[in-house]
Amino acid sequence: MRIHNDAQKIRDELEQERAGRVSVALFGQPGAGKSSLINAIVGKKVAQVGVETDKTVKQEEYEHNGLNLVDLPGYGTQKFPKETYRDEFALARFDLFLCVTSGKFHQADTELFRALDEMKKVCIFVVNKHDELWEDGVETAELERRKREDIFKQVGKQVTVIFTSCRKSSGLDQLNTEILRNLDAAKRERWLRGAKAHSVKFLKQKREAAEKYVVVAAGASAANGLNPIPGADIAVDLSVLMKLFMELRECFGLSDKVLNSLKESAIPTVSSVANNVVRYAAKEGILLLFKQFLGRQTLKTISKYVPLIGQAIAASAGFGITYAVGNSYLDDCYTLAEKILQDELER
Repeated sequence: MRIHNDAQKIRDELEQERAGRVSVALFGQPGAGKSSLINAIVGKKVAQVGVETDKTVKQEEYEHNGLNLVDLPGYGTQKFPKETYRDEFALARFDLFLCVTSGKFHQADTELFRALDEMKKVCIFVVNKHDELWEDGVETAELERRKREDIFKQVGKQVTVIFTSCRKSSGLDQLNTEILRNLDAAKRERWLRGAKAHSVKFLKQKREAAEKYVVVAAGASAANGLNPIPGADIAVDLSVLMKLFMELRECFGLSDKVLNSLKESAIPTVSSVANNVVRYAAKEGILLLFKQFLGRQTLKTISKYVPLIGQAIAASAGFGITYAVGNSYLDDCYTLAEKILQDELER
């Protein structure tokens, strides 16, 4: 009975993890760089960016790896009047808001912020295009101080202001940190797995979140027990692991294009790991991983996993080896992501 209860619990937990979303809305004037910021947050081009003036006349929504990023149209226009804006765009559904500006702060942004403030919604102010913040003879720190003071004056209170440059990838780690600070635990884990790492610290946090997810997925795979493992008296659900491996690659930004490039690396260890990540993604590759771990003492203690997956699942041989296999794949993905980030930070 206990194994049945634990199995259902872990299946439900995995479904909740996969269905979880963090919804963030961006608003601001045309040309502020909202699309560039969205792309920088997720680490790939999902929003169209152009040099022409932004003409957002409808809600633009982007889904990526558990993140739901929405570019809102102008507030208080003839098409989207203030009186109906809140309900038309269901503002209550968002976890937080980013007010993106790069030039003069506008009254419409102030009014929308005040409406959000009345709703007790978190709003982070992002001064984008920081690399263009310049005035002859004036230090950058002074220009930043002026910009903050102008925003404080416009909105009538002190608020969080982050300075970013998508071109130079600056300020994006501070933005991630501030977003994490304003999310609950479950949403924080989802943001860590979905957002691009712009610092070693965030990458390590991403790994910790991924490790917890591996525990849940490994428990579900062991609980389902659909596929007998050759040479062992255990059965696991390989489809759960195949999806987990795909999610781990997405988590660490390892697209097919990136992996193919890394496979050609002049550094033998990088090339070898990249080939492993590709090879072990298929069913046959996963079975090879199982073969490598069979007979090893794959788990020394189960106590720290019990709260997540239940004692009966945590104590099973199937979970021990499945967790070891999943964690091995995570290690390889992290190794490649760490190399990519190091190269980016050295540019």
